[in-house]
Amino acid sequence: MEPYLLEYLRGVGIVDHVSAATVACEVCGGDEHEVLVDTVDIGNDRFGRLPVVGCVNCGFLYQNPRFNQEFYDNYYDKYYRLMLFGDSAPEKDFLLDQVRRGEHLYRSLASRLPQQGRLLDVGCSAGGLMLAFAKRGWEVLGTDPDSSYVEFGKRRLGLRLQAVPAEAMQLPEGGFDLIVITGSLEHVFDVNRVLALCRKACAPGGLLFIEGRALNYGLIKGHFSHNHRRYLSLQSIELLMLKHGWTPILSTEDPLCGPTRPGAVHVLGRAGDALAAAALQGEIEGGRRESLAALKTRLRPLRGAS
Repeated sequence: MEPYLLEYLRGVGIVDHVSAATVACEVCGGDEHEVLVDTVDIGNDRFGRLPVVGCVNCGFLYQNPRFNQEFYDNYYDKYYRLMLFGDSAPEKDFLLDQVRRGEHLYRSLASRLPQQGRLLDVGCSAGGLMLAFAKRGWEVLGTDPDSSYVEFGKRRLGLRLQAVPAEAMQLPEGGFDLIVITGSLEHVFDVNRVLALCRKACAPGGLLFIEGRALNYGLIKGHFSHNHRRYLSLQSIELLMLKHGWTPILSTEDPLCGPTRPGAVHVLGRAGDALAAAALQGEIEGGRRESLAALKTRLRPLRGAS
């Protein structure tokens, strides 16, 4: 393993049973990329080298190389919340923010939702976002790899939650009218497997709501965080939806989940047919992308930008 990757791993505190490999673009499969940012925040005012690249073909931003799944499973179950908040259980303000964000989201989507339905929240943390739906008669299920947050939500909120990485979810086929992934898609190990599982679990004509925040939040902060495997834009979320069988029907930077995540972007898609590779490439060439030149200009203020 490259010395700079070992230095990063020591900074995080996980060095055993870790490997790294270069990965292709998760959107279009292209293997031609360019390093755009090489330094990321690893917490507590510390920075380390961990390259963020842009796909030459579609403009997708992602960390490359990538570590093995065991590293990420271990990190998100035992380290992530502890490093982020200094505690393994959610604070009151964090939980209240989840609940308020859920209320904002329900009201933002209400005109497009059935009166009652079935909701899946992928990366739900303690599950507070689902309360707005549950109190209106929705059946809800949340999944998250952080076992302590899941147990808190089950115990304190009485919600149906599962402590499981998103790639290992076992879901009923066609079981959900609405699937929400608010920020968590930027963290998962295998974004394509997660979306494939979600598509299989989505009811005919069902909805997928994805929130991305890592890209614009990084621009606001002046640096990228190491916690995000990918940095989603409206275009890259739309392409991922099209690839896996949702047609985007709303793409916006409006704060659909409330004001506490500045810079977040949101895409809502309705279940349909997945696009074949050639059709997806047609969407890319038709303008559903960002050029690397445009990305370089946007990212220039970031620490570690090339």
